[in-house]
Amino acid sequence: MLTQAFETAWSAYLGAGSLLPPSPPPVTPRRVADLADVLDREAIAAVVLDAYGVLHTGSDVVPGAAQAIEDVRRRGLPIRILTNDVTHEPAGVAAGLRRRGLDIRADEVVSGRDLLPEAIAAIGGGAGWGVVAIHPDAIVARFPDLSVMEDLAGTDPAAWDSLDGFVLVDCFHWSRADLAVFGQIMARRPRPLVIPNPDVTCPYDGACTIEPGALGLAAARDHGVAVRFLGKPFPPIYDRLKAAFPGVPAERLLMVGDSPHTDILGARGAGLRCLLVESGLLAGQDATRRFTESGLWPEFIAPAIGAATVTASV
Repeated sequence: MLTQAFETAWSAYLGAGSLLPPSPPPVTPRRVADLADVLDREAIAAVVLDAYGVLHTGSDVVPGAAQAIEDVRRRGLPIRILTNDVTHEPAGVAAGLRRRGLDIRADEVVSGRDLLPEAIAAIGGGAGWGVVAIHPDAIVARFPDLSVMEDLAGTDPAAWDSLDGFVLVDCFHWSRADLAVFGQIMARRPRPLVIPNPDVTCPYDGACTIEPGALGLAAARDHGVAVRFLGKPFPPIYDRLKAAFPGVPAERLLMVGDSPHTDILGARGAGLRCLLVESGLLAGQDATRRFTESGLWPEFIAPAIGAATVTASV
């Protein structure tokens, strides 16, 4: 697992500029106790949950998360998981959440994997492109024209010169040597990237990981690479989400997330309201400072999705 300092990841987000969607207008956040507090006060038609940082942080389930899901179901509200976890198909994400004791069905998960067929079609079915993934077999079974890029650290960067672009699904399995070789590949011959997970970082077992979004932003900045991001905070994933609720105004959909540059930026830019929880990326941070620095503000902020387990910082 590749990790980075929080400030390194935060600086990457702040420096992304025009590569991210435009920021929504600022609002003044209201401090609430938890998700139930918002649902008690507001006319919400459906609840949209991030996974990492909201429901769990890798090995550990966020205290109160299972009870919060149960409460939403008791209220009769639909649930969707909108996640940048694309290592598995949505069914696999749902299975992982159920193993953690979280009551989520496969048809309730939306991720950048849902948009891969359109993206692969746009590059001619993937012929001449490489795919980097922890579990490439499932990807290649669906898109057989893609070439699997394996064992980067043990490969001469020149070995990949013939490929015209890369589908970068995940890099959780990489070492620092893999990271260095990928940088050399992009420097030798800058080529476009398709990235279903635009996250720069993710809270995982107390660390900040390095995610594909960080590599995409660096390739665009350093080598002028064209990057197509498929997940949060980019509009197409929210179009997919909103299509599940025809006739429901976007402002009646509540996004519960932990990252300003993915969850606030994406959700509020798409017209949803947003509850930012401090159990993930901003754990231990001064939330007001981070909102001010980013210019991204949620309508609501809480310590966590359920029972208040994180010290308030606003």
